[in-house]
Amino acid sequence: MINELANVADAMRNTGVVSVNWHPKLKIMPKVSKNAPCIRAWLTNDGHIKNLELLSKEHVGKLRKYEPDLGRALPGFNVRPLYRIVKTDEEIKAARRGQAGENLKRKWIKEFLSCDPTEQEKYGFWEKTCDVLCRCFGRVNNELKSMCINNLTYGETLHKFFNAVQEINVKQFHKEYLNEVCHKIKNGEFPPSIMFYFVTNEKKQKEDADSKVPVPKISVFLDIEDYKDYPFAHEATIYRLNELLMKNQGENQSSSYKGDEKDAYGLDVQQINEKFPSVSLSFLGGVILRSQAKTIPAQRRYNQCESKTFPVGYETRKQIKAALEWISNPERNGITYGIAGDKELLFAYPRIFPDKKIPLAKMFGAQEGNSYEREDTFEKLAKAVVGQLKGLGGKVADAELEIFSLRKMDKARTKVVYYHNTTVASLEEASAKWHKACQNIPKLDLRDWSEAKNQKTGKSYPVPVENLTTFPIRLHRYLNTVWKRDGKEKNKGEQAGKVRIFEPTDGLSLLLDKQNNALTAHMIERFMQHARGYFLTLCRSMAKNQIAPLPDKKIYPSILGLLLSKLGKNKEDFMKESAFLLGRCLRITDEIHRLYCEVVRKKELPPELCGSSLLVSMMESPVTTMSQLAMRSAPYVKWAYAYHDDKAVKKSIDGAEIKIIVLVKSWRKRWSKIADQLHLLEWPKRLTPEERAQVFLGYLASFPKSEKLNESSHTGPIN
Repeated sequence: MINELANVADAMRNTGVVSVNWHPKLKIMPKVSKNAPCIRAWLTNDGHIKNLELLSKEHVGKLRKYEPDLGRALPGFNVRPLYRIVKTDEEIKAARRGQAGENLKRKWIKEFLSCDPTEQEKYGFWEKTCDVLCRCFGRVNNELKSMCINNLTYGETLHKFFNAVQEINVKQFHKEYLNEVCHKIKNGEFPPSIMFYFVTNEKKQKEDADSKVPVPKISVFLDIEDYKDYPFAHEATIYRLNELLMKNQGENQSSSYKGDEKDAYGLDVQQINEKFPSVSLSFLGGVILRSQAKTIPAQRRYNQCESKTFPVGYETRKQIKAALEWISNPERNGITYGIAGDKELLFAYPRIFPDKKIPLAKMFGAQEGNSYEREDTFEKLAKAVVGQLKGLGGKVADAELEIFSLRKMDKARTKVVYYHNTTVASLEEASAKWHKACQNIPKLDLRDWSEAKNQKTGKSYPVPVENLTTFPIRLHRYLNTVWKRDGKEKNKGEQAGKVRIFEPTDGLSLLLDKQNNALTAHMIERFMQHARGYFLTLCRSMAKNQIAPLPDKKIYPSILGLLLSKLGKNKEDFMKESAFLLGRCLRITDEIHRLYCEVVRKKELPPELCGSSLLVSMMESPVTTMSQLAMRSAPYVKWAYAYHDDKAVKKSIDGAEIKIIVLVKSWRKRWSKIADQLHLLEWPKRLTPEERAQVFLGYLASFPKSEKLNESSHTGPIN
């Protein structure tokens, strides 16, 4: 990780990007949500609470707190709800049911507030919070004040704040906080979760027995009412605090270091034996910049670990810490970084930072949150990114692109799991090939329900499904999803239908690295095993002229085209091979069978039609399956050949007149054509994963316009 971040620091320095170097103990505030708000507590000069107010998510995102130890910090810290009330499991479940649950909780709160104060004290939940506050208002405040006092200006906000906190009495703080919160909740200004925590008796016992059991936390940020220029909860004051802390740290370092020895990057070696600083990232949490440790036998075996194998001094540490904080700033979400997967972030940037924000990480499919718009397709983003990089010209267009991925291995270790550098020209070529590969399938007869509603009926209507190019970082999600034969995801523990075989960066390897047949072959093998239930459901629904209730119909077939292309199989070639034609044969058989049922059996369809019922056995033994198909389809094929056009059979479908006789003749001709083609080819004894993919594509593919009739091929209403 050090080398990757050193490259970021070099790029920042070469481009003239200046980043704030935050003190290692000055950490970002926890994220604000509906269930985890942040309260600003205004203090008087003598340490009393004057008022409480909720801070917005955007406001809290600009604040930081000094945290020397986990859980003990200033001016921001965590508190528990004031009361913990025990309810039965049934009552807790009822309280989670929408508006009815909210009304139930309001009833409980009203009953509780009407109780005698002595009775309320039995449910007090602030005992441990008070213990933490004693250390925050005492030792942490004294430590912070001592680090800043020599450079403080008398009467400035920080000076007044330290003195006010010193005057706080924890019991009095608790009482004033309780009164203010109770008042705000009654007026509807605060959510009840700040004051009340409802829990089952079993959960209460666990919390009492083990302090590590998680409980709800609320963030509190102290501020001084009598501030100068800016309150504490302001960017300017936070920057001022960081300036004082860094100045104090620099003075200590300069006084303690004397020598000419250099580290691995040519800078001084002070602090080489100290622990590396950590950076708090919004998605990964705390990230330690280096995790090598003497406790790991493989690293201490030759007495060459940590600083002995790769010395990194204070100046280098400061630079790489600032680089990670800058490149992972929420303002650059989708630009220089984005979420790649579970506990994994992807970083991507040009070695010469452009002035414009270019969504490089978003192009790969890495973005925190769900901010992708419908028009944000891979093809469009790739063209925009490459066009912007090339359009800037000069050094930016010629600069290398650095791409690396950080994964949180456990609470202490974060590892670089992928690294690649490329050029703008190479990225342009790779993205074009990727998009072309995802389009490496014939036009399919897939349909889905429209999002728009019919104005007359108020219902959705069937629309064709257009093939969509998948984002490289998201490829692993589809490869790892396991589907059952009934078209539902297989449940497996907490990760419903998921296995962890492929990682997010495997898609990047397929995009950017040289051709890797081993990886591609492994992908298509697992994909055909995991997604077989998905494609079987899709084919069976098509056979009955129904719309399958499956997600991502735009993506799954394109993955087949992508993997086949990466294995050197283009649609112009594999559409002439026996596996693809076998799928076509099954589809034509189903069409004839369905017409037979609609005419002869008065629209009574069996649970499975003749061709799609043999898809599973086709995967194992094509020769045997075709023999079974010949026997099963014989009555329907004979009926089709005996169905002459001397008398037109007409049916009314949604007011449209369709000649069934013409449809029968057309599918009969296609049957003959496919049979002739298959007779000239050698059939495989057992299908490979690539050939299985071709069978599904053959079944789902539409027929060329030259083969189609003017009338619709659908002979019944869409179910």
